[in-house]
Amino acid sequence: MRCTKAWSPAGLSAIFEAVVVEGDPMRSGARGAGLALEKGVMVEVCLSEEGVYETYLNDIRGDYIVARMAAEEVAKQAKYTGGFIIKQWVEVPIGGGLGTSGASSLAVALAASRLLDLKITYTSIARIAHKVEVLAGTGLGTISGLALGGACIVLEPGPPGYDKVERIPIGQDYVAVVGFFGPIKKSTVLRSTSLNEINRLGRRLVEELAREPTVEKMLDISKKFSIETRLATEKVARAYQVLEDQGFPHAGQAMVGDTVFTVVPENKADKVVEILERLNARVITSRISWKPAVLLTS
Repeated sequence: MRCTKAWSPAGLSAIFEAVVVEGDPMRSGARGAGLALEKGVMVEVCLSEEGVYETYLNDIRGDYIVARMAAEEVAKQAKYTGGFIIKQWVEVPIGGGLGTSGASSLAVALAASRLLDLKITYTSIARIAHKVEVLAGTGLGTISGLALGGACIVLEPGPPGYDKVERIPIGQDYVAVVGFFGPIKKSTVLRSTSLNEINRLGRRLVEELAREPTVEKMLDISKKFSIETRLATEKVARAYQVLEDQGFPHAGQAMVGDTVFTVVPENKADKVVEILERLNARVITSRISWKPAVLLTS
């Protein structure tokens, strides 16, 4: 059985302005900012001898629509009519604003393209992943960061090649500490606040971050964005207060999830982990990934 593996960083979104062009995923996207994390998603894609699609997540078989759609889109371009067996291993919580759908879409598209010997560029593969995310309703601007890596500001929306992305410099001794309180549905959260209101604030704060591109500023505007749009959950708001009381005023909320995060020097990470664990969060510590999604086997 022929197989190929690929990996993508997880993609934590700190702030966003949704730009949706109905019926046109290649013109839809998001302005925003976020982090690519070294903890991410690994996939193995194999040709199916039986011509069917099988998808697995952390060894559990199910209908994982984003992975299947990414493989189907690649198959369509390669004129391949067979099936795939797709296995995904995810290192971060799902449903917490950590970009696992986008990471899966990009990693599967990379692996399937190589497996089918589809001769297209990395940017074209990333555009496939972006299209899948938009059509599946799981994301708008995540792929822009995953295809570049690092701490990113997406200044102009759209798929890679059409977007405009800048990186924020961060020292190698800094790590992201993420406190996950539980999965939430984006649709449920967004119904509570006008998307127009969210977008107006999102655009203004992205522009503010572009004028002062530091990790501290990104954390501060993420916090401000979550509070002023009323997207901040009760648990995230409580975490903000406790972190600030303990000397960590810079923190944000992963969008859109019941998830708080901060970026601190590695020698202070244990203290943040202790604080968030006391708040009953599932805590993940990860370095920033300055490497984008990549093939692991040829």
